[in-house]
Amino acid sequence: MDRLKLVKRHLHSVNGKQVRVGNVTMNLGHSLRPELIPNTPWPLYHSLDKNLIHHKNQINSQLDEQHEQQLLSHIEWMMKKHLLGQDILLYGPPGPFKRRIALMYAAITRHETEFILIHPDTAADSDLKQRREIRTVPSSQTKDNGNEHNSNSKQFLKWVDGCCVRAATLGRCLIIEGIEKAERNVLPVLNNLLENREMTLEDGRHIISATRYDSLLKSYSSEQMNDWGLLRAHEQFRVIALATPVPPYPGKPLDPPFRSRFQARYIDLPYLPTPFLTNLHRYPLTANLTNVSSGGTKSKNSKPSDQHMGQIANLMSTVKVSANIDHSMIKSENMLPQFNQTALESFHRFHNLFPLDSRWFLRPLLNRFWPDSWLPKPLAEHQQNILDDLLTKFGYHAKKGKSKAISNDSNTGYLFRGIQNGLALFDTIENQRVQYPIVTGTDYNSIDERDKFIMSNRCADLISRMIQCHIMEQDFIIVGPKSSSKTICIREFARNLNMELLTVHLFNDMTTRDFLQIRQTRDDGSTCWVDSPLVTAAKKGCIAVLDGLEWVSADVLAGIGRLLQDREITLPDNSVLLNHVNYDNVKDRTGLTDAEMASRQIYRVHPAFRVIATASVDSTPGPLKWFSQEMGTIFQFLKLNEMSVDEETLLLTSQTQCPPDTLEKVLRFAQAFRKLGNARGHQSVLANSVAVSTRQLVRLCKRAAFPDSDLYSLIHNICLRPFLPHLAKLALDEMLADIGIKKPTHRKVDIFDEGSVVRFGDVVVDKYKAAADDHEAETLIPYTNSEDNADRGTSFYSNTDHNRILRDLALDFSLGEHLLVIGNQGVGKNRLTDRFLELMRYPREYIQLHRDTTVQALLVQPVLEHGRIVYRDSPLIKAVRFGRVLVVDEADKAPVYITSILKSLVETGEMDVSDGRKIRRIKTHVDDIEVHPNFRMIVLANRPGFPFLGNDFFASIGQVFGTYPIENPSFESEVALLCQKAPSVSVDLIRKLVGAFGDLRTAFDDGLVSYPYSLRELIHLVSHLDAFPHDSIESVLRNVFDFDVHQRDFTDFLVETFKKHGIILNQIGLHAIQTMTVDRQLAVSYSEKTPPAISEPKHGKVDDKNEPHVGGNTWAGGTGGSDTAGLGGRGGPYRLDSGNPIKQLPDELKNNVPEHVLKAAREMGRDALKKKLQDIKMSPYESEVYTSLYDNVKIPIQQLKVILDSVKSKQKERVWIRNQIEGELDDTKLVEGITGEHSIYKRRGLEDQAFGVQQLPKRIKFVFDVSGSMYRFNSYDQRLTKSLETAALVMESLKGMEDKYVYDIVGHSGDSACIPFVKAHNPPKNEKEILDVLMEMQAHAQYCWSGDNTMNATMRAIQDVTAEPADDYYVIVLSDANLKRYGIGAEEFSNVIEFDSRVSTTVLFIGSIGDEAVKLTRLLPKGRAFVAKHSGQIPMFMKDIFSSIA
Repeated sequence: MDRLKLVKRHLHSVNGKQVRVGNVTMNLGHSLRPELIPNTPWPLYHSLDKNLIHHKNQINSQLDEQHEQQLLSHIEWMMKKHLLGQDILLYGPPGPFKRRIALMYAAITRHETEFILIHPDTAADSDLKQRREIRTVPSSQTKDNGNEHNSNSKQFLKWVDGCCVRAATLGRCLIIEGIEKAERNVLPVLNNLLENREMTLEDGRHIISATRYDSLLKSYSSEQMNDWGLLRAHEQFRVIALATPVPPYPGKPLDPPFRSRFQARYIDLPYLPTPFLTNLHRYPLTANLTNVSSGGTKSKNSKPSDQHMGQIANLMSTVKVSANIDHSMIKSENMLPQFNQTALESFHRFHNLFPLDSRWFLRPLLNRFWPDSWLPKPLAEHQQNILDDLLTKFGYHAKKGKSKAISNDSNTGYLFRGIQNGLALFDTIENQRVQYPIVTGTDYNSIDERDKFIMSNRCADLISRMIQCHIMEQDFIIVGPKSSSKTICIREFARNLNMELLTVHLFNDMTTRDFLQIRQTRDDGSTCWVDSPLVTAAKKGCIAVLDGLEWVSADVLAGIGRLLQDREITLPDNSVLLNHVNYDNVKDRTGLTDAEMASRQIYRVHPAFRVIATASVDSTPGPLKWFSQEMGTIFQFLKLNEMSVDEETLLLTSQTQCPPDTLEKVLRFAQAFRKLGNARGHQSVLANSVAVSTRQLVRLCKRAAFPDSDLYSLIHNICLRPFLPHLAKLALDEMLADIGIKKPTHRKVDIFDEGSVVRFGDVVVDKYKAAADDHEAETLIPYTNSEDNADRGTSFYSNTDHNRILRDLALDFSLGEHLLVIGNQGVGKNRLTDRFLELMRYPREYIQLHRDTTVQALLVQPVLEHGRIVYRDSPLIKAVRFGRVLVVDEADKAPVYITSILKSLVETGEMDVSDGRKIRRIKTHVDDIEVHPNFRMIVLANRPGFPFLGNDFFASIGQVFGTYPIENPSFESEVALLCQKAPSVSVDLIRKLVGAFGDLRTAFDDGLVSYPYSLRELIHLVSHLDAFPHDSIESVLRNVFDFDVHQRDFTDFLVETFKKHGIILNQIGLHAIQTMTVDRQLAVSYSEKTPPAISEPKHGKVDDKNEPHVGGNTWAGGTGGSDTAGLGGRGGPYRLDSGNPIKQLPDELKNNVPEHVLKAAREMGRDALKKKLQDIKMSPYESEVYTSLYDNVKIPIQQLKVILDSVKSKQKERVWIRNQIEGELDDTKLVEGITGEHSIYKRRGLEDQAFGVQQLPKRIKFVFDVSGSMYRFNSYDQRLTKSLETAALVMESLKGMEDKYVYDIVGHSGDSACIPFVKAHNPPKNEKEILDVLMEMQAHAQYCWSGDNTMNATMRAIQDVTAEPADDYYVIVLSDANLKRYGIGAEEFSNVIEFDSRVSTTVLFIGSIGDEAVKLTRLLPKGRAFVAKHSGQIPMFMKDIFSSIA
């Protein structure tokens, strides 16, 4: 039956002026804007492809009566609510069904519509009510109603009504979608309009209800009402709100006053009755199939299979029903994730076009339409079993076989072979040639990279799936690891279709409005809206690429959902985009021309318009802020695996000249490194470094092909080896040794200026030649002359190590690479960069990043000139335009999404500028900024990880730069440099200082000190000694080491270190400083108030308000005062930190404390300690025992606490909250500020977390060896003592972290495989409870029966740790490796370690007889087992493991 006849069977018209559904009749009004009435009365199962519309109607005509009645019952109910004058809220799961029901209702009732999609940045005034625009008018015009301007001015402020005002006053249906995404207190602005049909507008007018207005009209004229600013709310005005329930879905719950003003109806796709399932397939296939081998005979399998479609429909319906099971014993994580709302419709459309895939490739096909089954993590084993059982139950059996056309690792049975005469050609797995009509373009604008593109099986499979999506007219997301060829496959896809690519570079601060339009000012000062690349692509029929989906949230992406699902949207300037079918139908229905449609701000979406999104995901499962169930209703998901070894080998061979033996080592290294780097959690000892990408390997092989390049140093650079944790260094060094990659002996590099070129040893590079008219270039060249810059500290002092680095920089520069220079503070990163640019005569543009750096600040600098916004080029734009070097300093201080923008520019050569221009490699439009061939970027940053406080950006951008980790120079190079800096200081003293500082740096790497002492500190020291030779070495060293005077252990270590190198220190440390005498008379005067006289020590009063108290002797926790417990003062009994700023007294005043006061203070401190011990029921003996254990791991505990606290603080780190009415001016809202809007400010605050989204803690289980051998051999290697110290480290470090880490401690011995010491959710709370745990562990090792349960204990721990939901699962096993004695083999133990892929298991052997532990770890899975060769390494290993867990 024809669809129109079917609809008419239920929709009755009375004289063409009424519509009736069931028993409800409603009058049809006269439309003044018929183009605003939705075009079709039945858009539920629509297709934009005209060739498929007929088939869609055939499907829908076969829906059974029950299904039809369910849909029409919604319409009938909505009509009832309309007649009652009630507004409606349609509630239901994420997806387009609610919206399409609302549009269907408006089409049936012929109601003009206004549509607004709510997103997190929706503003209550400008988006919902009115906004100001600046307009230009003739100077003779003076004033009109509601708009203020000066008669002598050409500009005035015009109020533009928003959708809510237009709908209310013109009697339209206002559809508000995405209610749950609105920020708090935005939607209540509509409450009075909803309740009483009243609203006060920003321009001074008032909307009042139709009843009230008509009543007043009886007493007053309409002219009077107009003068008073009264507007009549149309009686036909209605609101249809669309929302998703919160919970179970993420979002914000409805505000009760707002909710109470609606009548609700839950809307979802109905359960599909059996007749629909069996008839769903029945329409002809549009493809033309021919048999390849038989020369054109028709395929026997030209019709889609009834069976397969029925099987999938049954599967989806079963999973949907299972979500309604409510049983306390059944947890949601044990069920299969839900299919999204459009999955069945999309799968059905695909199945009828490409039926072979549901027979041969069902699992990968399901991944496309069921992303929840593999994102953010794949189905668990028990879920896979449920899915297999369901498919078997419904009769599905995967076909097996081979085809010459399809590779074994394919995800589709259709291999794309090209386009001929408007037809896409495919070879199928059943040896058929099929062809499909396909839309193509006429303007491929990207660089032709066919010379770099290798059509591997993996890429061919992806492009085939992309073409399938294009034929279906469905947008898609490519999800894969970084550097997996996503970008180059998109370009090859566009080249095949001959379509223009427009890239939308995504960033963290991006709003939904940024996706659509940008607000600007014209030359005359008036405001305007400029289309974004996405909207431009929609109008022109281009491919829009949303690059970097991982940077934006799902709520922001949902704001463009209607454009991607229906190809329709209302833009911020109130213009409307209609899909091409509806646009053409509106023209036919109304008789309007294209020009008339444009005058009414209605535009056509081109049928060729497509959207491709890219998302990079790593191998570590975790929350994906961009992913939600709603995304599955918008996109088809295409999974892209990482490159295979064969494909990577082919790529490296074709694009580099790397010698075969070197290439073989490179590939072996890459495989071994990735096996470690891609592991989860602390399995990956390389977790803090980026996995080696193919792009890095290409760069490495190109460099390795150059003479005198060594593979060891190249790998050293890309892995950031100097900055890896100790465990990671061990793993990397062992890996390189196994491969046969050895550290070379470097030759000396001399640098010579030879006129037009510079010779860096064996590398010769041309100097930069500025354009004749670029007079500014010369002034931008850095200048590092040692003599001239000595007083400013910007000199460069030549040395062997730095010359070699300059040579490598020059080589990469000549190969066209952008550079990343990364290292500790004070190692010469800036000096090296400036010296290199000076030698090359390269002009430098400079930007320094920081916490508040924005994307706009990177690109342009907005200024206000003569009432309009003018954008001046930033240093980045200047460097791109004129071919200069952009030096980006402090890159680690900016948010990671900011530095990722730089990666995008380097990688693609493209970037969108906020003033509407676009950076491109090749200029294709007038306003484009073409990238100059000489443009380079050098990024400077501090190393990642503790103790630096920056962001770990390297994992995001490191792969696109030539990376150089800068260390402190070698001993001889550092001596040579310092001798140049301080010629009057003896070489012997300099050598002693360099030796001592070298030991301090080694101690930092070993975790013994907390600060990485650098070249900068030594330069300052020798500079002081050079300028003031009579100052003692001790007094000068205080300039560096007074930072740590309160760390007594460090002071002792420092004294021993310098003594080892012949420098005796007496006046170092807090006590020495306090008792130090001055050897000459000095006069000092203080302008600040002298602290009160000292009387007797006391705790002091407690200030409940915790206000700061400085310089007194009354309050506890004060600073710079006398007598009371506090900080920075004198004579107090003990230290007490109230959290307020500290005011430190000068040492002379602090030392001036009478002896009896010191004695009383010490006694009071001892009394406080005694009370503390009494409170926790700990004896002095127990305190002494615990202190002896604690002191041995005190430094690792402090360091680990800093690491864990920094992770916790980053999670609670404040962000910029925008759209505020006070705070700092938001530079992206300058145009809004000119027009007088209020919400143009930003302020720092905590980001709101979506309701219903719970962050689970990490679950950790520690398994300690408390067997008899631990006690027996303790006197041999202190293994039990160190094990107890490690347990103390764990318990002390995790104090206060219960919300993030849930841990328990168990032991194993010959008695049992699970001896509980600390229970989960009940960790020890104080020192006494910690000591009790340690004493129990020791006692068990002393009295237990002999035997070993290491393997059984590990297995049980892996099984037990997953008993409760957690973000990640970890098991850390400590054992003495005495396994061979009990017949436990490496293979057997390996199987246990890898038993559950959800659990990250690490084994640390803390004792060994001979080299048994070393041999065992080589046989266990890489990165899972380590040996502490001496007891001092155990705390350091645990710190590394915890750092990777955090």
